[in-house]
Amino acid sequence: MRKARHIDISTRLEATKKLGLVEDYRIDWRDHSFAAPRVTVHARPATPAQVTKNYVAILLEQLVPAREIVVTRSVTNL
Repeated sequence: MRKARHIDISTRLEATKKLGLVEDYRIDWRDHSFAAPRVTVHARPATPAQVTKNYVAILLEQLVPAREIVVTRSVTNL
C-alpha cells in the first residue's frame, strides 16, 4: 500500500513540476508507521508560497493531509 501511495503522490507532483508550479519535491515516510508521509515542495520564486501550498493540498487531499505539506523557497544568489 505504501508503494502504491508513493507512486500516486509522485505522479501528481511530477505533473505539477512539468507545469512549472514547483521546482522539486521530497516525500518522507516514517519508519514502521501507517501515518501519511511528509511532503516537502520547493516552490518557484514567482509563485506565492500559500498559492503553492493550497494547490498541492488540493491535488493530494486524498493521499496526504494538508498539515503534512511543507512549502519551501529556493535560495537564489543575486
